[in-house]
Amino acid sequence: MLNRRDFLKGSAFGIAGITGAVALAGCASAPQGQQSAAQNPTDAGAEERTGLQATAEAAQNTEARKVSLVEFEADVAPKVTETKECDIVVLGSGAGGLGAAVKAAQLGAKVILLEKGSELGGSTNGTEGMFGWGSSLQHETDGVELPLVAELIQDELTYSNYRIDAALWNRFINASGKSVDWLRDLGYQFDRVDVYKGQISAFKCYHWWAEEKGSTMIAHLADVAAGLGVEIITQAPGVALMTEDGKVAGAYAHNVADDSYFAVKAKATIVGTGGFGLNNALIEQLTAWDMTYGTTRSPGTGDGVIMAEDVGAGTYMTSILPRTAVEGYTVYDEIAIGCCDNPLLFVNENGDRFMNEGTYVTSYMALYVNSIISQKHAYTLFDQAMIDRFMNGEGILSGWRKYKAGAQLPEFQSQLDECLSSKRGNVFKGDTVEDLAKAMGVDPANLKATVDRYNKLCTDGFDEDFLKGAEFLIPVQTGPFYAVRQDPSVTNTIGGLDVNYNNAVVDVNGEAIPGLYCVGVDACKLYKETYNYAMSGGLVGYCLYSGLNAAEHACEEALA
Repeated sequence: MLNRRDFLKGSAFGIAGITGAVALAGCASAPQGQQSAAQNPTDAGAEERTGLQATAEAAQNTEARKVSLVEFEADVAPKVTETKECDIVVLGSGAGGLGAAVKAAQLGAKVILLEKGSELGGSTNGTEGMFGWGSSLQHETDGVELPLVAELIQDELTYSNYRIDAALWNRFINASGKSVDWLRDLGYQFDRVDVYKGQISAFKCYHWWAEEKGSTMIAHLADVAAGLGVEIITQAPGVALMTEDGKVAGAYAHNVADDSYFAVKAKATIVGTGGFGLNNALIEQLTAWDMTYGTTRSPGTGDGVIMAEDVGAGTYMTSILPRTAVEGYTVYDEIAIGCCDNPLLFVNENGDRFMNEGTYVTSYMALYVNSIISQKHAYTLFDQAMIDRFMNGEGILSGWRKYKAGAQLPEFQSQLDECLSSKRGNVFKGDTVEDLAKAMGVDPANLKATVDRYNKLCTDGFDEDFLKGAEFLIPVQTGPFYAVRQDPSVTNTIGGLDVNYNNAVVDVNGEAIPGLYCVGVDACKLYKETYNYAMSGGLVGYCLYSGLNAAEHACEEALA
C-alpha cells in the first residue's frame, strides 16, 4: 500500500492548501473546477460524466469511506423503515447548519435538522467569537473605526499572495455585519466587539460571544429553532443523499439510538457536516499535507464531502486551521506545550536550523506551521537546563490557552521519559549532542555545528541567521540533550466541496446540482493556503453567513 511519505520521498511538503497520510487514491489537490482523485476514473469517457451520474467511481478512495459514516444510496434505501417529508433538510448543527435551519424556518419553510451527535453545535461550541464588518454593535461601540472593505480585502490579498477570490471576500465582508445583526435581532447578546487577543487581530471586527463561548450562541439558536417549529433529531447522522429525477431529493439518516434508518424527502438539502479533520485519507486527497504522524482535534469525518461526491459534486482546494503537536499526545499535553509552543531551537532531518522559532509568538500560527511543514521532519532540540526551567524554574517562554508565559510544566520530564520508553520514535536523547544526533539518525558533525552556531548567536544576543528575538536566545549546552519531532495537527479543515456564490454545490463542470447546498467549513472557499488570524473569526463568520445565504436561495427554490 502506497503512502504519501513514500510518494514524496526526498521532497518537501507542498503548501497548496494547508494541513496531511494514509493510503491515498489521489496524491495531490484537485485543481479548481476539476475532479478529485475519488472522482477521476480511468475508463474512457468518464471525464464527461457530470451531475448525478455515476459514482461508484467516487468510492475509489476506500480509506476515506471507512472513516466516514457514509453509505451508498442503493445499500441504505432498502433499510428505511420511515419516510419524513419537509421543505428543507439540514445535515449538521454548527453555525452554518443551525443558522440555515432558523433562517429557512423564518422564511416559512418546514425544516428538519439532522445532527449526528447527542448535542448541537459541533466545532462552533469551541469558538470565542465571529468576524463582522459594519454591524450595529460596532456603530454603538466607542473607539471602533471601521476599515474600508477594500482595506480588509487588500490585507487578505497580501497575506495570500493574491490567491483568493476577492469577489467572494467582498460578498462575505459586506454581509458579515448583517449576520451579527441577525443574531442580535433574534435576541442574542454579544459580550463586546474589539480586536482578537491584542496583537493577533488587526481590526476591531471581532464580536465576542457571551462568556466568550460559542455554545451560548448555539443554545440561543436552538431555542429559536424550536420556537419556529424546526424538527431537530440528534444521534441521527445523514449517511447518503436521496436522488430522484436528476436531482437531490433529500437524505437518508441512521438513527443511532435504535440502529434503524429513515429517509427525509425534501425540496432542498443543505449539508453542513463540519469538515473532515478526522479523515486522514480525505485530507491527503484534498491537500498537500502528510498525515503519517498527524493528529487532530476536529470531530469531522468527511461525511458531507463524500456524500456529495457520490452524486457528482466537484471538490475544491482545501486549507487547514493548523497547529503542530507530538504524536501520541494532545495539543494540551505538557510535552506539546513545551516542544511546539515555545521558541526553542528547531532543526530539520539534516540537523540544520531552518526558521525563526519565535514566529509562533510574534506572528500568526499558520505561518509558523508553514515553516515547520516546509521540512520533511522538524525537531525541537533542548537541554536538561531548559527542562528544569520549564518544570520548576522561570517556566515556559510562551504558551497557549491556559498556559501563559512563566507557567510551569511539572509533567514535562515524565512525559518525555514516557515517550522515550514507548519507543514511538519521535523523542530522542543523548548525553552529548553527537549522541543525540546518532539517536536521531542525523549526521553528528552537522548537528554539533548547528548547535555551536546557535549557542554563539545566543552569546552574542543577536540572531543574524533568522532574526529570532534576543529574549528567546537561550543556549543549548547542559546535557543530557533531547529532540522531539513536531508533527502536523488539524484543528479543522477549510473547504472541500465546490460551491457557487449561492452556496449551491456544483459538479465538476461548475454546474449547480439541483437541490443540493453546502454550508460551513466544507463550503468555505475564502482561504487558499492558510487561515489569516489578522481577521480572526472569519471562519465561523463565514459559516453563519453561508448558512443564511444557502437558506435564502434554497427557500426560493423550495417555496416557489
